[in-house]
Amino acid sequence: MNEFTRKRRALEHSRRINAGDVDAVVELYAPDAVLEDPVGLPPISGHEALRAHYGSLLAAHVREEAAEPVAGQDGTHVLLQVTSVMDYLPAGPLHAERGRLKAPDDPRTARLRRTAMLVMRLDEAGLIRHVKSYWGTSDLTVLD
Repeated sequence: MNEFTRKRRALEHSRRINAGDVDAVVELYAPDAVLEDPVGLPPISGHEALRAHYGSLLAAHVREEAAEPVAGQDGTHVLLQVTSVMDYLPAGPLHAERGRLKAPDDPRTARLRRTAMLVMRLDEAGLIRHVKSYWGTSDLTVLD
């Protein structure tokens, strides 16, 4: 895949998330793909685990804004900065428990904003093989 195709594929990932179609998101992944969030989750692998993960995000009304992707010169990687906004519940209390943010006055109406850098590795067919999400405590905000 050339650089432009990889960049478009990364943006398509965010577009499908914003469309709210979990099956369309999972179609972008190889059957044994791995998603790692070193701060928030243990690695997950496979379509069923990805479906559950993205299903919970979509249930929390996630919306993503993607920056212009950057293609790696290795022919497989692309980096994408994504700012996600979603309902505070159900994931927010875990972040508050771990000291990453202050709990809002009304968790039922609050939203979370997180900016992350996604490092995506794609195969020759354009399927996502691996995603690693990097973000820090300063990248997580409660919107009341």
